[in-house]
Amino acid sequence: MRVTRQSVVAIVFVLLVGASLSVSPIGALAQDSASTGGSSGYVPPDRGHPDLSANLPDNEVGTGTTEELQFEITNDGEITSGSGQGVTDAQSVTVEMDDDGPFESQVDERSIGAVQDGGVAEAVFPVAVPDDLEAGEYEVTLEISYTYAETIGTDGSVDRERDSETVDVTVEVPEEPRFEVADVNTDVEPGASGDAILEVENTGTVAANETRATITGGGGVVVDGEAAREVLGDIEPGETATAVVNVQVNEATSGGAKPLDLEFTYRDENGVQQEAEPETASLAPADEQEFSIQNLESDLSVGYEGDVSGQVRNDGPRTIDDAVLVVEPMSETVFIEDTRYALPEIEPGETADFTYPTDVSGQADAGDRQLRFTVEYTGGDDSPLQDGPHSERVSVEDRQDEFSISGDNVSVEQGGSNEFALEITNERSQTLSNINAMLYTSGELDTDDDEAFVDELAPGESAEITFDISATSAASAKTHPVELDFQYDTESGETIVSDTYQHPVDVRQSEDDGGGITGTLVGVLGALAVAGVGITLWWRRG
Repeated sequence: MRVTRQSVVAIVFVLLVGASLSVSPIGALAQDSASTGGSSGYVPPDRGHPDLSANLPDNEVGTGTTEELQFEITNDGEITSGSGQGVTDAQSVTVEMDDDGPFESQVDERSIGAVQDGGVAEAVFPVAVPDDLEAGEYEVTLEISYTYAETIGTDGSVDRERDSETVDVTVEVPEEPRFEVADVNTDVEPGASGDAILEVENTGTVAANETRATITGGGGVVVDGEAAREVLGDIEPGETATAVVNVQVNEATSGGAKPLDLEFTYRDENGVQQEAEPETASLAPADEQEFSIQNLESDLSVGYEGDVSGQVRNDGPRTIDDAVLVVEPMSETVFIEDTRYALPEIEPGETADFTYPTDVSGQADAGDRQLRFTVEYTGGDDSPLQDGPHSERVSVEDRQDEFSISGDNVSVEQGGSNEFALEITNERSQTLSNINAMLYTSGELDTDDDEAFVDELAPGESAEITFDISATSAASAKTHPVELDFQYDTESGETIVSDTYQHPVDVRQSEDDGGGITGTLVGVLGALAVAGVGITLWWRRG
């Protein structure tokens, strides 16, 4: 078949039109699809997840200590689709010490709440570092668990997940000196001051040169007035240095150990001055020395001398060999001349006796009196200390005669004389000695023997004393009083004159009526005697 030029043109035209018609619907569809997606078509959901990591900015710890490891938990979230709003935040985050390596964690797990994308939170774990741990780097493992929204759909639906991550963190025990107060000793008790001895050990791994310590106190303890600055010198690892400081313990300080804070500086191997970790030590003041007053007795009565006696007990904790007991009467009618009583050495739990001679005024009233006792002694550091005052009571009895006198039917006849005996009894609670009794007469009675003596009378002991008595012939036939007093020595050596005692004497009527030959004869003889004396004197003078 012959193909002309016109036929070819016609065929090409038909093909082009057909192609045009077949392509147009597809392009339109594609254009329509693109147009729909750009305005209100498919929107992908938000997808992503948190990415948590752990960091330890200060990762150095010292041996023999409890250190706080302050981990920083950082969230660097990742978005996989959508805007990522809310899917990269970690909620309900917990951090667990899964493996504490050579350390001993004091806490197993910490809850730190939410960590926002790009945020940082802190998890603190106290760990004990062994004394013998060598310097170097050590790994601890943390397991970080959290909840997050894995997908947030366009309709607001949320798909939550719980996930965890395991992180290894390096902890370093550096090559450096470290100091520990191995021991603190003192004999200082509350209210005193004296030396405290501190033993400082280098527990680190390298030597500390030109070491110095600044020591301050707390809890009622003052060091060297404010702070002590001690030169400890060069200290090799494992070696100790001694510091002796003066400490003053407040008298009102309660019992128990008190803190001493120490700050250290030293020079390293390059001669550069460094600061070491501070240390807090415990100072235990000596127990406060105590005494008590026991078995207090007295024999005091109004107007007389007596004794106050008892015992001092050492309640501990130390043996005291220089104590003085001081008594203070709280009444103006009770007098103790020597108020200081030196005590012997007293061991804890033992007692020592004491006695105070005591006077009671004659103007005093009977009743109880208060005495205050204070024990003065020297502390273990030679500080003057005292315990007390201890308030005690003693009783003052009514006035009581020293002696009781008995002797019935003492009598004498008018114009006659008679010897009589009296029995005296010591009514005091102490032995009386050198007892001189004096008899006093007056008026119609007289005596030629008015003294009697007793060497000694113990409490309740009696003795007989004798006198004579005479009555004038004109004495009334009745009961007459005679008076006695006593001078005596007490056990303390004081000489006392007693009050006056009275005792009755009966004057009997003479059997002779006073007339007749006997009376006349007595009168004549008396007259002749007087005349004879006069003649003799005249003769001697002549």
